[in-house]
Amino acid sequence: MINENGKTGRKIGFLRSGVHPDHVLAYQKMLAKKGIGVFAVCEAVYEKKEYHDTIQVYCFEDWLRAKWGKIDISDLEQYQKKYAEYNLWEIYYTDRYMRYKYHYEDACKMMIGAFSFWEYTLRKSGADFIVSDCIIGAHNFIGMIVGQKRRVPYISIQGGRYKKYYSFFSLKEGYVDREYDAFAKKQEKLSDGEIQFVRKFIYDYINNNRHPEYIYADVNANKEWGKTIGYYLKRIKNVSYLWDRKFANKFDTKQYKGKWKTLEPAVETARRQMIKPYFEKPDNKEKYVLFPLHFQPEASTCVYARKYENQLYFIEQLSKSIPAGMVIYVKEHMVRQGHRPLSFYRRLKKYPNVKIIGPDISGSTLISHCEFVVCLTSTMGFEALMYGKPVFICGSCFFENFSGAQKIRDVFDEKEKFLTPPTQDRGLYIRQMAYYFRSLHLCTTQEQPMDDEDTQGLAKVREETVKALLNYIEQIH
Repeated sequence: MINENGKTGRKIGFLRSGVHPDHVLAYQKMLAKKGIGVFAVCEAVYEKKEYHDTIQVYCFEDWLRAKWGKIDISDLEQYQKKYAEYNLWEIYYTDRYMRYKYHYEDACKMMIGAFSFWEYTLRKSGADFIVSDCIIGAHNFIGMIVGQKRRVPYISIQGGRYKKYYSFFSLKEGYVDREYDAFAKKQEKLSDGEIQFVRKFIYDYINNNRHPEYIYADVNANKEWGKTIGYYLKRIKNVSYLWDRKFANKFDTKQYKGKWKTLEPAVETARRQMIKPYFEKPDNKEKYVLFPLHFQPEASTCVYARKYENQLYFIEQLSKSIPAGMVIYVKEHMVRQGHRPLSFYRRLKKYPNVKIIGPDISGSTLISHCEFVVCLTSTMGFEALMYGKPVFICGSCFFENFSGAQKIRDVFDEKEKFLTPPTQDRGLYIRQMAYYFRSLHLCTTQEQPMDDEDTQGLAKVREETVKALLNYIEQIH
């Protein structure tokens, strides 16, 4: 990769869905010293305006506007044949913004436009790599598979379950930790310090009832009525935005038909009170299977558990499949409580072997007393393995091959597996955790500004991110 002058001549594209424009500018300056060019990819024109004028930006909305009238929906069949590894409708429905906004013809045009946009962008930019966080929707999903065809790797920087800015790198869909896989396959020697670190981490996690870092992000915070009223008072002077034409702009997939999303904080705050009667208290003497609900829509289900993203459907299948003598404790997610409609809880109440457990009940207590955990991709599965509990995984996640975990493709057809849950080899599990931590790096993509970091701390994270990224590029080439 590096020539005799220490230059690479390569180009890296950073996606706005995972990398804030401030980072792109900083990375451009650092990478220019190594002869590496930088460009940016975004979905909307308002995002394009965030970039410094020295950054080359490829904007999906601009592309759609220019090409929309010329797109023939019959071309979708040819794209399906060209990129046959995935069903294109499967990809379309991974997108939390597009999925229910467009009718058939416009949905087809969106997919065709995305493929043609990425083919043009990767060709025109001369890209060698594209970088973002994990695949979070159809836009970067399509970028990934077009990149595979053109041999332009999509590098995911996936948040680690350790500290705020610790992440691992991955190719393809973003849940496979390649460095971890390499360490585990070679059974690389671990130091006593690494083993002791894991043991202490697990001990602290269990005894201090810790939660993953993302739980504490402002975007995930639950709003009490006082905070909700304050939220609206700050925005009431801008109420005219409800008539803003941007909500009729079908080329901006994020904001199109999004006029009433501003009501979500109030609706969720009201629902928080209305859903409480549906919650039951856990009984530690009862034999139960623990299923943690996901916040939706999110990549954790739309992308990484595509078959079972309809969690009501999944719970119905699970209720028919668990051994008699057990019940299912469905644990509501602590993030954005009230985001689900009341009909969701009414439906769950109809299953006699299902109990809904409120978000305020300690996850660690529920894990401690359960028979086993069934999850899609939930971090609660990762936590349950620390307790030595069996975990059945029905999506795709980084810990799916850890000792004590078992992957299930279809809970109904494979129900016999629930009769003999996996047994954890504790020694193996400790080593796997040590390999996992070894694969984490102090780095971040961070879609939001890092305003809480001082100048020195911000510079360090950015420097370490570039260093880790270049090391990873050397490994995959």
